[in-house]
Amino acid sequence: MKLFFCLILFIVATSQFADGQETNECHKSTEGTDFWFGFMENRWYSGNSYLEITVTAREATTFSIEIGPNKIFIDDYTIGDNESRQIRIPWDLNDLEATGSEIIQNRGIHLTAEKPVNVYALNYDRSSADIAVIYPVESLGTEYYAMCYTPHVRIHNDGYAEGKNSEFLIVATEDSTSVSITPSVVTDQNRPAGISFTITLNAGEVYQVQSANNLNLQGQGDLTGSRVTSDKPIAFYSGALATTVPYTEQMCCYDHLYEQIPPIHSWGKEYYIVPLKARQQDRYRILAAEENTSINIQGKGMTYLNPGVVYEFVLYNDEPLRILADKPILIAQFSQSRNVDQNYTNGNGDPFMIILSPASQSKNDVTFVAYTTDQISNNFYINIISLTSEINNIELDGTKRNSSFRPFLGSEYSYAQIDISTGVHHLKNINPDRGFLAYVYAFGNYESYGYGVGFNLDLILDIGQSINLLEGDTLQLCYGESITLDAGPYFDTYEWNTEESSQRITVNQGGEYWAHTTTNDGCNLYDSIYIKMNHPVIQNKLTD
Repeated sequence: MKLFFCLILFIVATSQFADGQETNECHKSTEGTDFWFGFMENRWYSGNSYLEITVTAREATTFSIEIGPNKIFIDDYTIGDNESRQIRIPWDLNDLEATGSEIIQNRGIHLTAEKPVNVYALNYDRSSADIAVIYPVESLGTEYYAMCYTPHVRIHNDGYAEGKNSEFLIVATEDSTSVSITPSVVTDQNRPAGISFTITLNAGEVYQVQSANNLNLQGQGDLTGSRVTSDKPIAFYSGALATTVPYTEQMCCYDHLYEQIPPIHSWGKEYYIVPLKARQQDRYRILAAEENTSINIQGKGMTYLNPGVVYEFVLYNDEPLRILADKPILIAQFSQSRNVDQNYTNGNGDPFMIILSPASQSKNDVTFVAYTTDQISNNFYINIISLTSEINNIELDGTKRNSSFRPFLGSEYSYAQIDISTGVHHLKNINPDRGFLAYVYAFGNYESYGYGVGFNLDLILDIGQSINLLEGDTLQLCYGESITLDAGPYFDTYEWNTEESSQRITVNQGGEYWAHTTTNDGCNLYDSIYIKMNHPVIQNKLTD
């Protein structure tokens, strides 16, 4: 009998054009000069609710704030080098926070600055707050999926419905923007799941969609996986008005979830998970944008997702790990409700949601704020992810923190969980060619928040990557098989060294393959791989 053994062949990522070489037009980040954004509806109006905008700057500058399509002028402001400026919205909460579902409202906020700044938005209510980092217009996109959480509706004896609605919010940045919305569950206004509808928005108008919100109503639930596309750039936010994490019948306690969602073109394939300090365990969700997406969670095995389908799992505080996918994915990290691990946390904290950034979207220099509220006066932390080779170059408030870093198993990356004080902080990699990823968060009694302090949102070209955690930038293929190289759908032109001009090509021969892609606004990207192919080994075996 003859047995056939396939030798491993390696497809190794190379750098013919300087690994992912890009023009400036490809580079996007959370730092900018022109921002359109909005606030989703929060839990209840307790009398001390407020909306707050924080602006940080590396260089002294001026900025202004206007509201709505008529650009109602609020004020001009100044800010110094590596300083922050916090602005409370100067009118009643109901006049600016989006309310209700499927109504066009004039509640978009327009912030423009003379020099680049970072912007953060805080929606605060008693025992219900969250913060989002805001993206400038140049970093927005036209295709999104919502990341929310399961609504937990509980009717009190007085009839009050506590915890309601997963939700998302669309903010238009240009007039006559056509937006297509495909909700994943029945909406509050009874639009059916899976059926697209279209709206038209002008710059400064917002449109909030909430899930149906009656106890035991068939079809209500989690808007995660809803798809939103537009013909012009929009800002997109999602989360929950207020819910518990996880959803169980007796779970306490509720909190607002609020994050800006990155456009699909900036999603990545390699992520690093760092537990939240002072928590026993955290909850995670992964979304895919393409069919048959394979995902390898280090030490936990493989999972496979289709577009808009969510995978949820829990990790403990001793489980930092790496996640690889063969196609772009989105990952959210959730702080859980306080009574999930109440003994471990001394009763501090409640739900919040952070959208995690892929390793490819690291940033070099950012000024951020650790907020204090009437319930949070300590327990402030920052998680930092960096190449291990760069930890001696990471400075927090001018001090190197290399001793705080620990390596990810089987990886070239390391992470740190650092206690910080309230107020303004400056995080920097002094090597101008390398960056970091970072997330700040805090816990109080029945309260918490968390957000990414700054990251890039670059358009990404990656024509091949292994999801085998031990192989790095290699792929496996047997002789006689073929493999599809995919440059992604976000470019206007494609040029392969095979003389093909499509998004995808299929290859079955060894050698070097590269792609050059462009967009109409001037972004040029290159990526290449090398395929080494071996023939199978034929071995004779005697049988009885």
